Amino acid sequence: MHHLSLAAALLHPSQLRAALRPHRGGPSTRDSLGGALRCGTSVALAFLVVAVLGRPDLAGYASLGALASLYGRSSGYAWRLRLMAVVGGALTAAVAAMSALAAAGAPVVAELAVLTLLAAGATAGAVALRTGPPGATILVFAAGAGAAAAAGAGDVAARAVAVAGGALLACVVCNAGWVLDRRRGRPADPAPRVRDVVRAGTAGGAALTPTASVAVAAALAGSVAAGAGWGHPAWAVMGAAAVLQGAHVRHMGVRALQRAAGTAAGVAIALPLLGAHLPFWAVAALVVLLQTATELVVARHYGVAMLTITPMALLMTSLGAPLDPARLALDRALDTAAGATVGLLVAVLAARPEHAALPPAPAPAPAPAAAAPSGQ
Repeated sequence: MHHLSLAAALLHPSQLRAALRPHRGGPSTRDSLGGALRCGTSVALAFLVVAVLGRPDLAGYASLGALASLYGRSSGYAWRLRLMAVVGGALTAAVAAMSALAAAGAPVVAELAVLTLLAAGATAGAVALRTGPPGATILVFAAGAGAAAAAGAGDVAARAVAVAGGALLACVVCNAGWVLDRRRGRPADPAPRVRDVVRAGTAGGAALTPTASVAVAAALAGSVAAGAGWGHPAWAVMGAAAVLQGAHVRHMGVRALQRAAGTAAGVAIALPLLGAHLPFWAVAALVVLLQTATELVVARHYGVAMLTITPMALLMTSLGAPLDPARLALDRALDTAAGATVGLLVAVLAARPEHAALPPAPAPAPAPAAAAPSGQ
């Protein structure tokens, strides 16, 4: 019965009001601006390097690697560098694995199985390492990009190198201040030992429930999207994973509304941009601008952030190969809505009975640092 009570609370009009309200907490404007500029610079350099090397077709993969800059933003340089290196390696491995399946002509069911394992593994890793936002969503986004058609081993290797290169650029950009601090004689912040962070992050089996929930939701959401014939089931998996990173079930309901509605509105913004078939440098400038804007607003309102996340993600996807703009935009809207719905259903079914006793009008409280989500 508590599942029915919780479902009824999620359908209460207060949920819509909560989804419309901005979050009043979160990082300061200064911190948000610093993180946004570092991320924007990392992505811009990734575009520049692949263009100079004569491989603009790899720009999307290089910029995915540069999104490692989203991790460890509020940490000291020593831990930030370690965390970004781990994330960069994970992004590279995810793209390589999915690209290898694409090059081998693996069936959709095999791709979904690997994608589910990656989503679950990324969730466990994000909890264990207490990464904070954006959690597992960036890795799922990268894995989905890796599922694009690949000609052979050469394509697989090129994509992996591009992702790794983008992550390396992000590490340099986001930790440049460390060098300046050392030259000025400022003491470095001691980095915690990885084993200590993992021990604290997994205490009491903290990673088990979110990992299992994401695994189930990823498998279901991906199957629904693939069965419906939508072109990018990885986006459904990403939507489910993003919703499940909320602080509690009611918060997940708010995020599901924000993600689905924000994506639908973002598609309307993306369509004319995709239809204009913009030149490479115009797309690069737009992606950098949209990524920077996303990092400035995502902590304040996730739904508003989807207005910039959606066209940015679609523009990045369009860089690899020419795609039908209308079909691409429709896939994004449908996959995201399906993923958010499946993720929320799994959250309700996995909820403990005491959640049904919560008041029906929650404010969209932020998740704790280890789980506060944002994402592509």
